[in-house]
Amino acid sequence: MIEDNSISSVTAPGITSMESPASPLDNDAIDLKVTRQKDSSTSGAANVEIGDRVTNVYNNASSQDYCAYGGERVYQDKSFRCPECGRDPICTDHFDKTLRLCSFCVESRTQTCSTCNTKGLSDDMAKCPKCLKIFCNDHSNANSELCLECSEQWANVVAAMESGEVAISMGTVIGTDEITIKGDSIITKDGHPVATIKENTWYASPKQWYRVKNQLLVQEKQAMSRFYPNMDLEFSKDENAHWNGIVTTWSGKSYSVRLSYPAAFPYRPPKAYVIDPKIERSRHIYPDGHLCLFHKDDKAWQINTTGATVMSWVSLWLHCYEAWLETGDWPRPEADELEISPAY
Repeated sequence: MIEDNSISSVTAPGITSMESPASPLDNDAIDLKVTRQKDSSTSGAANVEIGDRVTNVYNNASSQDYCAYGGERVYQDKSFRCPECGRDPICTDHFDKTLRLCSFCVESRTQTCSTCNTKGLSDDMAKCPKCLKIFCNDHSNANSELCLECSEQWANVVAAMESGEVAISMGTVIGTDEITIKGDSIITKDGHPVATIKENTWYASPKQWYRVKNQLLVQEKQAMSRFYPNMDLEFSKDENAHWNGIVTTWSGKSYSVRLSYPAAFPYRPPKAYVIDPKIERSRHIYPDGHLCLFHKDDKAWQINTTGATVMSWVSLWLHCYEAWLETGDWPRPEADELEISPAY
């Protein structure tokens, strides 16, 4: 037999001489095998980052082609790396594209709204101090720290307080529909004691004395006009009554004085201030600037004492003050010798 040398044996790269020549249709498969043999020389995975998205290229022996959270097979063009914890790869099912976090970090840094089951970052969530439920901004009350459900309940409590249909149990306001009578006791439905509330009226300040006792105001005006006709009665914005005027001492010095009535007059005495010139330092003066005119043990103040009598004490005080400035001694008996620099 004559050999035909026109046909030569062709061995593709990477194929040993023992292997049979590949057909043209097998060339692509051969090339793929060659490529994968070349890649196998590199251990581990090569990561190409594009933002938070990662393309992972692994060799056949790599164990990193499964999701780091759920263990699912990860395809090279559909994997992520968590920018928070660095876990890699993360499959699309376990990567939150909105929060840009893997499921591990989502669980540790997010909370679920108890109303709508929406997940959000803990910083964007709030806990209701009443029911302790977690809620999102969509279910919050802009005017309260309560969740919407508790805010509605609180509105009902406020309405019940306005109508008087409330009681107190263990320090908390409850509606009368939450109580029951057991024997001689009033209790809540779960057995806690209940205290009822007597009718009351809130007020910010007591009524002014001159509105309650108009005749007392007439007497004050009469007494002051008789002994100190230069004093003028004025009423401030807070409705307090004040006498303002000038007191001239024996030395000829003049002092602008204010006498202020308390709302509870005559059960409390008026307070006297030297407005001009201000007293910078003295005995028998309080830090707020009002004059100490008598000792409480003297029982000098009685409910029938008038503002005109207080003005007489003011005049005496000013004369003693001038003597003290000159000699260092305060005329008349003293309970103490404390000097004060008032701030008024």
